[in-house]
Amino acid sequence: MRRISFNSESGVILPIVIILMLALTITGLAFLNAGVMENRLVRREVHKNQAFYLAEAGLERTLWNLKQDFENGSGDWTDDNVINGVSVGDPDDDDWRPFEYDHTSLGAGSYVVKLKYVDEDEIWVKSTGTEDVKNISKTVQVYVKIENISVWNNAIFAGTGAVAGQVIEGNALIHGSVLILGSGLQPDDLAIDMSGTAGTRNNYEGLPAELAGKIPPCPQTSFNGETVDSLDATLRVKQGKVGLSGTAKVGEQDWVGNSFKETMDGVYVTDGYGGNKGADNVYSDNGTGNPYDLGDNVQFPSLRDSYVDPDTGTSYSTYLNYLDANSLHISENEISSEVDDFNYFDANGSISWDQSEGKLTVNGIVYVDADSLDIGKKQETIEYSGTGTIVVAQDSGDGIVGNIRIHGDLLAQGTYTLGGGGFPNNALGLVTGTLDLATGAGESQLTMTGAFFAENEVFSAKQNRIAGTFVCNHFDITQVPSIYQVPDLATNLPPGIPGGPPDWHITVSQWSEVTS
Repeated sequence: MRRISFNSESGVILPIVIILMLALTITGLAFLNAGVMENRLVRREVHKNQAFYLAEAGLERTLWNLKQDFENGSGDWTDDNVINGVSVGDPDDDDWRPFEYDHTSLGAGSYVVKLKYVDEDEIWVKSTGTEDVKNISKTVQVYVKIENISVWNNAIFAGTGAVAGQVIEGNALIHGSVLILGSGLQPDDLAIDMSGTAGTRNNYEGLPAELAGKIPPCPQTSFNGETVDSLDATLRVKQGKVGLSGTAKVGEQDWVGNSFKETMDGVYVTDGYGGNKGADNVYSDNGTGNPYDLGDNVQFPSLRDSYVDPDTGTSYSTYLNYLDANSLHISENEISSEVDDFNYFDANGSISWDQSEGKLTVNGIVYVDADSLDIGKKQETIEYSGTGTIVVAQDSGDGIVGNIRIHGDLLAQGTYTLGGGGFPNNALGLVTGTLDLATGAGESQLTMTGAFFAENEVFSAKQNRIAGTFVCNHFDITQVPSIYQVPDLATNLPPGIPGGPPDWHITVSQWSEVTS
C-alpha cells in the first residue's frame, strides 16, 4: 500500500487560490458595477444633452421670431404683446412672460419659452427644454438686442472717413451714431480727428428750434434708474484710429438729474485712439477696449455695385444703371427763387417747383441729366414735400462724377406729427458724386433735413445745422456744423436711396445655463 503524504507547501496553495478567486470575483463585480454606473451616467448625460438641445431649439425659434417681428415693420417688441404673430402672456412675479407657441413638442421632449421686456429693442429670453424619459430639464437664458445696421441708421456713415489731414474742431458736434469703415487706412491712420469742443453726442441737447419742430422728439430709455432722452448712439471704426485732443469727446460723463443720456451706448474701435487725450475722453457704457463688432456685414453702398431689383428680378451692372432705368429724367440744373415754375411726371416719379411759394414736391426717383444741380440761394428757404430722391451722377469710367450744391435752407414742409408733416414723413434724398453745403463765397450757414448720399465727398463749409444722415466715402465738416441723427429715417427712407432697406442684426449676450 502506497502512502500519500502532504508537505507544507501543498497545504498553502489552496487558500491562495481561494483568495485569488475571491479577489477576481470582487474585481469583476466592481468593474461590472462601474460599467453599470457609467452606463447610467452616460444615459443621464444623453438625457441632459437632449434637454439642452431642446432648450436651444426654443431659443433659436424665438430669436427668429424676434428678428422677423422687426423685419415685418413692427419696430417694437413691447407694443402690443404680440411678436411676429405669437402672443406674449401676462407677467409673473419676476416679470417673466410666457411666449405662447401653439406647439413646442420636438422629438422626445418639449420646450417652454419666457420673455422679459427691457426696451422696445432689448429683451431677456429664457428657454427651458425637458426630455420625456427621465423628465430632466435644462434652461438657457440670454440677453437679446436688435439693431438696424443699415448705413442710414447713423448720423454719419463713411467708407473711408474724414478727409486726410482735416481736423474737426471748434464746436462741431455729431448727435447720433457714427460708423466709419476706414477702407484703405493703416492702423496708425486717423479715420476721424477731433479737437477743441468737437465730438459725438447721444442726445438732442442744443437742437435748434427750427429743427426741433420738424423732426420726431428724441426717443427715451431707462438708464441708471432715470427715464432719459437717448439716440442709442454708437461709434464704430473698423480700420484707423479715432483722434481726440483738447476737450473733444466721444460722449460725455453721465450726470444724474437731467433729462438726457450723456454716455454713448457703445464704442467699437479696433485700432484704438490717438491725439493728446485719446481714450481718456471717451465716455461709453462698454468702456473703450472693444474692437469693431460687425465683421463684413456692412459695406459702402457704391453706385458702381451690381444690383438685382428685388421686385422684378432684373439684374443691373451697376446701381446707377438701375436708378437711370427706373427714374423720371429731367434737364433742370437749378431749383431756386430765380427759376420759373415747372412740373414733370411719369410712371417712375414726379417733381414740381412753385417759385412764388418756394415749395418743392418730389416723389419717386428723379434723375437730373446734367453734371450739377444748384438748390436755393443764400438766405432763402425751400420747403419740400413728398417722398422722393433726386439723382445727379454719371459714371465717367474712372469713377462717379456729379455735384449737388446747396446754397439755402432746405427743410421738410410742416411741423412734425405722427403720420403728418415734417421729417421724415416728408423725406428728400439727394444722391450725387460730391455734395457741397454752403461752399460758395459769402454764403451763410444752412438749416436742412434730408438723406444725403455722396459717392465721393460731403463738404460742409459753414456752421450748418442738419437733421438727417450723411452717407459718403469722405467727409469734410471742419467748419463746426451740428448734425442730428433722426432714427425714424432709417425705416422711412425715400425710394432709390443706395443701401436703403433696413438690415436687422441681433446680438445675443449674457448667456447663462441652468440645470433644473
